[in-house]
Amino acid sequence: MSKDAAMRLGFMPYADVVLEERSTSRRVWVEFEVSRADPVANHAKFGTSAFLERTHRDGDAFVSMASRHIAPGRLALAAGTAMLMRGFGIAAFQIDLLPKFSAADIKRLNSGRIPAELDARSELERALRVSDAEVTDDGHRIHKVDNHFAVAVNVRQWNAEMLDLALSSVWGRRRVSYCVYDRASRLFAPSKFCAFVPTVQTATAADLPALLAGRPAGMTMPIYATLGEVDKRFDGAIAWKHLHQGLSYDLVKLEGATHSIRSDFERWRAQMAAALDIRDPKLLLPPVRA
Repeated sequence: MSKDAAMRLGFMPYADVVLEERSTSRRVWVEFEVSRADPVANHAKFGTSAFLERTHRDGDAFVSMASRHIAPGRLALAAGTAMLMRGFGIAAFQIDLLPKFSAADIKRLNSGRIPAELDARSELERALRVSDAEVTDDGHRIHKVDNHFAVAVNVRQWNAEMLDLALSSVWGRRRVSYCVYDRASRLFAPSKFCAFVPTVQTATAADLPALLAGRPAGMTMPIYATLGEVDKRFDGAIAWKHLHQGLSYDLVKLEGATHSIRSDFERWRAQMAAALDIRDPKLLLPPVRA
């Protein structure tokens, strides 16, 4: 950002790391949130500068990497803020920082004791994976989903839209095997619907009311329908592998789940029988926070 723009804003939006792709000049701002009390401060800093000064170029992205040392409620607030930014056309994402490390491990790391198994390169590669757009059309850029909060929003959105006749007719009846569980609502949804999120192309102020009414920050049936069933970038295997390997969802067969989760699944499957032909069900369960 120029000094003149910083003077207008009253602050200079520095980032912990800025990565730039040589061939396209696409930039990714990365912030490491280890244990701060206000993990949305950097979201606000980047979003405000991007919205008021148009400092980001098409394809640029903001990625907040937040550790388990941050309180769950604050993590949820930060993840929701990233979704809000996507709704305004700012490609913003929140992913776990060092997901294999417990809160106690992070606390020790924050005190200066760096473990030998810390792999900085793999951490940055995870940030780049969610910031890369799988496809771009006239209205959206489609990315792999960034965190458990966004997945849960997609689960609830799929179930809500299946109650709308116009939207459920877009879905029709489909065969699925992999289903994602949301512990808060006790609902499931097909993994492919849950594994991607859209970022709207930057809109003019006049377009924002109608745009935001369409809930653009999470997956929706009309957007999902444009992806195509044969597009290999949205293959079902890519979806469940991203949730399992990228976001650490547990993958279990139905008979291996707890009685409570099996009961929730059978109830949901009966409710959605007209829309889903579920064969050999495999469940993707969000990890329990350590």
